[in-house]
Amino acid sequence: MTPRPSVSIVIPTFNRSKLVSRAIDAALAQTVPVEVVVCDHGSTDATPEVVGRYGDRVRYVRRETDRGPIACWRDGIENASGELVNITYDDDWLERTFIEETLALLRDDVAFVYTRARVFSAENQPGRVLLEHPAGIRPIRDIVEYLLRAKLTISPGCALFRRRDVLANLLPEVPGARGIYGKNSGVGEDLLLFLLTSLHYPHYAHIPKPLANFLAHESSITINATTTGKARELADAYSVAKQYYLQQPGSFPVQSGFKRWLAKRRWKKESRKAPTILS
Repeated sequence: MTPRPSVSIVIPTFNRSKLVSRAIDAALAQTVPVEVVVCDHGSTDATPEVVGRYGDRVRYVRRETDRGPIACWRDGIENASGELVNITYDDDWLERTFIEETLALLRDDVAFVYTRARVFSAENQPGRVLLEHPAGIRPIRDIVEYLLRAKLTISPGCALFRRRDVLANLLPEVPGARGIYGKNSGVGEDLLLFLLTSLHYPHYAHIPKPLANFLAHESSITINATTTGKARELADAYSVAKQYYLQQPGSFPVQSGFKRWLAKRRWKKESRKAPTILS
């Protein structure tokens, strides 16, 4: 029997001592054993005290200087020991079976597994479900075409990757990125993690259950962009990331016209079907 690969849940955090414990508790409550790594770059609130209460159940990586979100994400992953990793942001949390269920689909030819997600309001009221996509193990081209069509991206917070792929494909910055969503902003780098990883595998997998929970509040990038009129800048930053992907050998070209419409229609139709697992 093949041994189960080791898994790390990496929780990057910055000045969210009132939220991070929920992310940690959910990681520790997984139905399969995981390593929990909390990476804190420069928090000036009570984060060290909050994380310290967990003792040796959590690996705490603390830096005195904040060097931006991507530096924090990468530092946590570099300090993780698992063969597989999930990045849980400090304001989000996972359902207990997230790792168990995603792990079951991450076979050798699958680039990554992601699940649906439920959005909670700032008052912790459950809201809409995101990523109602076609289920099962599917051709990699399907998810690439979706990501190239979408204005934003899938959050790595609802995905399971191989650690080696994250270290190779989570870029320190998006080449050519500028402005408020430029270097080390976390915008574009998250999209490229999916797109660049997809270059090396024939399949991906999606679980049609909301096994990840996202908190919508004013400090989140997407909510902030929507409420402050920065949505165009956000979409433009993702466009720069897409152009970088399209320059890579083996990338799929952007579809236009009738082919794009047909692909979008097929995607919606497949999303309504029962899960299909390719052999």
